[in-house]
Amino acid sequence: MDRKYIQNEHIVDRYLAGELTVREARDFEKFCLEHPDFLNSLPIPVRLKARLSRRPLEESETGMFPAIPSSATRAALAASDEGFDVDEEQEKWERSSSSSGGGVSRTVVIAMGVALIAAIGGLIAYAMHAGALSDKLKQAQRELKVTEMQAPASKQAYRVQLAQSKPGRPTLSLGWMQPPQMLDLIVPVVEEPYGTFQITIDKADGTRVMQIHRIARDSNKEIRLGLNSSAFGPGDYVLKFEGYTWKGQLQPAGWVVLGLE
Repeated sequence: MDRKYIQNEHIVDRYLAGELTVREARDFEKFCLEHPDFLNSLPIPVRLKARLSRRPLEESETGMFPAIPSSATRAALAASDEGFDVDEEQEKWERSSSSSGGGVSRTVVIAMGVALIAAIGGLIAYAMHAGALSDKLKQAQRELKVTEMQAPASKQAYRVQLAQSKPGRPTLSLGWMQPPQMLDLIVPVVEEPYGTFQITIDKADGTRVMQIHRIARDSNKEIRLGLNSSAFGPGDYVLKFEGYTWKGQLQPAGWVVLGLE
């Protein structure tokens, strides 16, 4: 017999009503004797508590008969006759037990709720971090594919005039070419007094891409330049043309801005 059994089986009510068997009464009295704190919390008269707190004589009731109440039970019946409201005390006791148990339950529920919220927050943070990593990986794969050198699928000639000052926007806007294309740039330099040129190709942010030294114009006084579009990433590229003097010095000849996005 334990506290839960006593509460679930209404042992206190049945004990006070004399409905327990001798064995059940003895077990209840023994439990009360061994657990004085539980006895003190019971809704029974002080006289009965004092009686239950004393060990009974062994030659009293033997517990052989299933319906004979013990001496303590008879004392409880006498106390009931004296005006002790058993139902009221029992209700107070159950209310006290449920309130204390409810407090524990609420504490447990709150703790579990906080733990659940923390776990959900951790999962959301992990999912967001994983999503960000996935986006970065996809972006890196796209950039790798874009900047990977590929064989051009076609060839196209473009005639472009040199600008005398550096343009602020592309003078030849082609967009991103997929599949790649071989760009055959034809740049007339008829009015330039130079026979050979240096061509410097930079990205719009100043990153150096390549530099070609001493490229000669042809008999038509044109510079022809073949570029694989897959050798460049998306963006704008500044082509600076400089002519070599007879002393080997460089003089500005013009600019072309190539738009590849």
